[in-house]
Amino acid sequence: TISGPHSAVTGGEFNTASGFKSVVSGGSNNTASGLVSVVSGGSNNEASGFASSVSGGGSNKASNQISSVSGGLYNTASGLVSAMNGGYNNTASGGASAANGGDENTASEYQSVVHGGRNNAASGTGSAVNGGYQNEATGDWSTVIGGKDNIA
Repeated sequence: TISGPHSAVTGGEFNTASGFKSVVSGGSNNTASGLVSVVSGGSNNEASGFASSVSGGGSNKASNQISSVSGGLYNTASGLVSAMNGGYNNTASGGASAANGGDENTASEYQSVVHGGRNNAASGTGSAVNGGYQNEATGDWSTVIGGKDNIA
């Protein structure tokens, strides 16, 4: 379905480009509803933020301005200029935050980052967790590198 002005759908099935100048290229059940948003393949993906993008994977969402998800499954980039790179069920909800791979990880504060691992959380401004399991970087500019059940 093409309902947005100057939008396009190229290939695939059951895709919708409803945002102004939005594009869906292939895949199935994908939606590009944000202004100049893009979904490239995969299935059940949604790019609803301004200039947001989802590249492949399944059931991924890029819902804020200039947010992006690259592959993976059930990932959400909801922070302004947030990024998600693969993995499973990760969330980047802070501004300029990122979650890269792993599963069940959350980067919820401005400039927070989680790199892989499982059940890790970066909730302090500029905080980072690099791998491991159930680690938390809660203080501003704090870092946890690997291990299990660590808090900084």
